[in-house]
Amino acid sequence: MLFEIDDWARYAQKQRRFSYNNSFYGDPQITHKVSKSFKGSYRQDRNRTQCESPVACAHLHFPGAFHCNSLESAECDSEYSRKIIRGRVKAGYQATFGHDEPDPKLKPHEQRGYFFGGFVLERDDQKVVQGVMDGNCNIGIVRDPLGKPVEKCHHTGRWYGRIHAAVRLPEGEKGFLTASVAIDVHYDDSPSYLSTEFVGTIEGMLIRECLKAA
Repeated sequence: MLFEIDDWARYAQKQRRFSYNNSFYGDPQITHKVSKSFKGSYRQDRNRTQCESPVACAHLHFPGAFHCNSLESAECDSEYSRKIIRGRVKAGYQATFGHDEPDPKLKPHEQRGYFFGGFVLERDDQKVVQGVMDGNCNIGIVRDPLGKPVEKCHHTGRWYGRIHAAVRLPEGEKGFLTASVAIDVHYDDSPSYLSTEFVGTIEGMLIRECLKAA
């Protein structure tokens, strides 16, 4: 387990160097707004772990999904995104809830957590979008001191994250999707499983290569 966490930490360091040195800043490019909504439900068994040293921590682990039949375009969606970024969503994740100072008034799945997963959009038996998503569970980021705060630092059922993915475009072109994702999750728990109903938004940019720069 420790080696796995160390691997993730090293990956984050490498990703930072890669992103900084290989960003699209200053390059001619084509970009399209991506603005989508989605909703669905899921149910799955869950499990628990307990750590005693060096700090006592109990965690609940939930392998879930944001599967749904389609994405719905929102007001800010570009015409190109409406044509390309569409299809059936297959977004599985692994979420972990809990930390060293749990709130006794909250259930395990209501504690702060995090998730890692994949994000795939399929259409006509082809993967149109394929990448990763990650983020945090039961948090509030639109809080004081931001203008017009709407939540506290703890917000049960509110998940925030990001999506990074490759996009299959016509004529063999490949684009890059970078997006923020916000999800409201309603939990329904039993002694053996956890059910979720979710509604989410995706806001981001589809970036394409510019072949002829002025």
